[in-house]
Amino acid sequence: MAPMADPPRPAPSPPGLVAEREKVVARLSDAFAHDRLNIEEFERRLTLAHGRDTVASINQLVDDLAEADGEARAQALAHTSDFPEHYEITAIFGGSQFSGPRPLPRRLKIRAIFGGVQVDLRDALFPDGIVEIEIKAVFGGVQIIVPPTLAVECHGVAILGGFENLHRAPANPDPSAPLLRVRGRVVFGGVQIETRLPGEDLRRHHHHHERHALREERRALRKR
Repeated sequence: MAPMADPPRPAPSPPGLVAEREKVVARLSDAFAHDRLNIEEFERRLTLAHGRDTVASINQLVDDLAEADGEARAQALAHTSDFPEHYEITAIFGGSQFSGPRPLPRRLKIRAIFGGVQVDLRDALFPDGIVEIEIKAVFGGVQIIVPPTLAVECHGVAILGGFENLHRAPANPDPSAPLLRVRGRVVFGGVQIETRLPGEDLRRHHHHHERHALREERRALRKR
């Protein structure tokens, strides 16, 4: 009996195909988060993105999203002539908040000692390139709210506490696009990073009826 032949090896992917597929999946996810795609269309395009084998055919899946992506990018890169280099937020036995359409410093230091800090970046004016947030929390908490369009890197250490590490940034980021880099240490405290749309309620949504309410809230925001 003749030995069975080994099955043919799959052909290698064309150069850049994997990276381009990841970019397209990210754009589809962002469009779904902004309700520019409903769940059925989102899943259909994801299936096609994973099945297509050329860069051109994969990019066709987001051709109709280019205009909306451009609007979101313009908002994220809103320009001002005076971005501060450094800024510090300190909360000791109390609370502090950073929010609104204000210039974001390139380096933001946060200290929460028996206190809490909330940093809402959905309407912030970002400079080009990297923005760093350095956190130290001792018996305190820090909440960072980011828009879905923002690339984020996070590396934190928690000792008897929690540090939510969110990673959604390209391996080779565009130097002209904003990138948030969060680092820090927590002792008996917590750091939480949440993604929310501009104008969206900040409450957590754990159950089905709450997720339904969130979906309706997003639809109402889009109609305004």
